[in-house]
Amino acid sequence: MRFFALTRAAGAFAALAALTLAAPAAPASAHTALSGSSPADGAKVDSVAEVVLTFNEEVRSGQVVIQNAAEKPVHKGKVTVSGTDVTRKVRDALPAGKYTVGYRVISADGHPVTGTLTFTVTGAAPTAPSGVTADTRTATPSPTSTPDGTEGGGTRWLMVGVGLAAGAGIGLLYSMRRRKNA
Repeated sequence: MRFFALTRAAGAFAALAALTLAAPAAPASAHTALSGSSPADGAKVDSVAEVVLTFNEEVRSGQVVIQNAAEKPVHKGKVTVSGTDVTRKVRDALPAGKYTVGYRVISADGHPVTGTLTFTVTGAAPTAPSGVTADTRTATPSPTSTPDGTEGGGTRWLMVGVGLAAGAGIGLLYSMRRRKNA
């Protein structure tokens, strides 16, 4: 009688584990993404003194490389990180041409985020009335966060654990039936 109770319990456990494995996984938590830049991706501007990347969450550190069409760096100084903004200054006045900005930042939760954007310098900037500044920051598409093996990690490990438990339950059921038949 006790054998049948254990067999039913192991069978119920295996069925529950199988249903859990068949259930859809919870979505992975969102990671830091680029929410805007100045100049904006694809923008045509008269001049650029610095590139500012704005993320939807705070970042810990960042690397930003600004290159001209000949793939020569045109930036100077260190990258500064302040909350959600990552800033890189450019050397002198940039000549007309297309520029590429490559970046890699480490988000507050430790995930690396990489991406690129481009802008084109068209020529000298007209003088603005004193006291007036223009903000050319606009939203840009979010780059793909680079998974480092932990994307959805909590759910993945839960599913692995449930699968192992189901396997153990099925193995227990098999060994109990085998003992009964022996």
